[in-house]
Amino acid sequence: MKELFNLKPVEIAGNQIRAVDARELHTFLNVGRDFSNWVKDRIELGLFVEGKDYVVFANFGENPQGGRPSKEYGLSISMAKELSMLERNKQGKLARQYFIECEERLAAVAPEQHQIAVNNWRKERIEARDFHKVMCAALAVSRALHGKDTNANHYINEANMLYMLLLGTTAKKWLLSQGLTGELRKHLSADQLEHLAYLERTNTTLLEMDMDFQQRKEKLTELFTRHLLEIVA
Repeated sequence: MKELFNLKPVEIAGNQIRAVDARELHTFLNVGRDFSNWVKDRIELGLFVEGKDYVVFANFGENPQGGRPSKEYGLSISMAKELSMLERNKQGKLARQYFIECEERLAAVAPEQHQIAVNNWRKERIEARDFHKVMCAALAVSRALHGKDTNANHYINEANMLYMLLLGTTAKKWLLSQGLTGELRKHLSADQLEHLAYLERTNTTLLEMDMDFQQRKEKLTELFTRHLLEIVA
């Protein structure tokens, strides 16, 4: 495999990994935007977390513009792969394939450790996206616009509507059926968390469109079914 990037050893989340220089990736992708704004926007768009997905360090080399040292970013291979996908161009496809092959090489050398790392990374990334909090805020605003108060039961009903689509039952019944206790999200797989994040994002949009509970339920059922079919395809 041709090496497209000079991967450098850095420490992220207490682990020594081979990281991608974000500035080098930016150049390779032919983004057409200045590096600083591009990387900040992509971090915000992808909800990447410093210390888990990337590290920041100062470049104390020569700065032709003078002033402060430039800010540099070391990216995990998983984050670099996602950024490549977001560009949707030929260079992005090349970079994405390269990072997939990097992951495959690691998986071949240490398959169990690689799978554990991938699963942990995915779960941490999804849990960092607080879509549930945003959805609850949207529910409270929607009800307030209609002169209605919002209490704990309303939030529970809203969440259970999503769990019925995801798990086929309510949170309480699912935990009992699995012999589990505590917060349901802590027991969900990375795939289930991804689906739940999709449902919460979509429901927030429907709340902002002022749809009532039954309308949201019907629309979410339709959209989630389509979402699952697209993943399989």
